[in-house]
Amino acid sequence: MPESLVLSLAGNSDDATDLYAWLSGDSELPGRVRLAPADVPEGALGADLTQLLVTLESGGMATAFASVLVAWIRRRAGSVTVKVTPPDRATFELTAERVRELRAEDLQKLAAQLATMAWPGDIAVTPPGEDQTSGPA
Repeated sequence: MPESLVLSLAGNSDDATDLYAWLSGDSELPGRVRLAPADVPEGALGADLTQLLVTLESGGMATAFASVLVAWIRRRAGSVTVKVTPPDRATFELTAERVRELRAEDLQKLAAQLATMAWPGDIAVTPPGEDQTSGPA
């Protein structure tokens, strides 16, 4: 059974709910995204729904996940911090500011890097500006 990666958002549960809507609305990720309560810090009475569980079974799903995450971040006002914890791998944190100003090729690079971190292995990433059909010279 595939395991889920965990997305933790700095902020409030509205951010998690909004990102959940973006991810679950993607045609590559139907039924693969769940809202989940975050760990309750010691001494706290409860937890906000500030994390999501995303189940990926292929590099294609990882690419879809990363593309939607970058698009969501780009639409945010101000800064946003997302921690991504893939199963059995180290957590990585993405803090973004002024993402709306990035060029399309920089956004593609960011999405490719996120996809590779979320699903290392079978993702073939072609850097922007390089021909995908030609082989080595």
